[in-house]
Amino acid sequence: MSSVVAPDVPSSAVLITGIASNPGRHLAPLLKDYLLVGVDVICPMLEHPCTQFCQLDVSQPETPELLEQLIRENNVRKVVHLAFELAPVRAGVAEEKRQWEINVWGTRHVLQAIERANRTQLQVELFVYLSSVTVYGSNLPEPVNEDAPLLGHTFPYALHKRGADQLCQAWYRRLNGCAVYILRSHIFLGKEMDNFILSVLRGQPCGRGWLAKWLRRRGWRLPMILPRGRRYDGLFQFVHIDDVSRLLRWVCTHYVRGKLEILNLQGKGTPVTSAQCASVAGTPLIRLPSYRLVQFLFHVLWWLGLSGVPPEALPYFTGSYIMNPRRLQALLGEDYDHVVRYTTWQALTEAVGN
Repeated sequence: MSSVVAPDVPSSAVLITGIASNPGRHLAPLLKDYLLVGVDVICPMLEHPCTQFCQLDVSQPETPELLEQLIRENNVRKVVHLAFELAPVRAGVAEEKRQWEINVWGTRHVLQAIERANRTQLQVELFVYLSSVTVYGSNLPEPVNEDAPLLGHTFPYALHKRGADQLCQAWYRRLNGCAVYILRSHIFLGKEMDNFILSVLRGQPCGRGWLAKWLRRRGWRLPMILPRGRRYDGLFQFVHIDDVSRLLRWVCTHYVRGKLEILNLQGKGTPVTSAQCASVAGTPLIRLPSYRLVQFLFHVLWWLGLSGVPPEALPYFTGSYIMNPRRLQALLGEDYDHVVRYTTWQALTEAVGN
């Protein structure tokens, strides 16, 4: 573990795991009233006047002890857990076991650190976990509430988010009065975002193979491939990364001690379809006769290294998963429109519009 300490630290601190991630880098400028204790495997460039960075892989067995030390030394009162590996190809994490260690075991280590720090008295008052809409599954018949069953399946990202989400709920009683807020966010977009989902929408070859690199150098675009039929024209409620950051900031200043709160977060307005996504991005959309044929092509493109989309993710491109935001609206009240400012359509057009 290595660290850089800033002078003139405030009296309390917020610890952010995964601070080099997109959510972490967007959240940091909103927390200038706090010392930030950032944890990640790489050192980020942040717009924040008072930051301590600790290079740490949260999946390692020594993590609970090291995080407890950071919490006590810096008077950390709030922990925001953002460390999560989305795309194994992009990060070079080839084995699902390793991805599970980062995503689920890493979450367990953070919770263990808080439990240790709160063993004799309440040191950490708030723990925030950024979960995902994918925990509900890939084909929801209607907008789901927060008490809907977690049926995320197939896709490692969804399985890991579901496992970590359930772990946070199960650990809540062991944290000695620490509030636990779980934010189930839809897929977040924005001008600076870069992930394999956006690569598909933009038609970018996002695999690590030589063919994908060759096509990227020449500026070639790939079509979106979906099965034929309205049942496969999924509905999405994308959320802007700035709205995610504002909600994280809001929770850090409005939480209720000792409470377990689970909140759905998505963009305002009506959902968008896969066809609308392709149209806005200017990406050709090809409809094939059967789901199995599309599934076969997803496997081929993955095997060739042309696509960075795991074949198991196909149900999350063809299915509909939309949420009910009423609990979040009720909790934020008049602040809702100041926190969630973008519609789904606005978030999409900023991310992929031409």
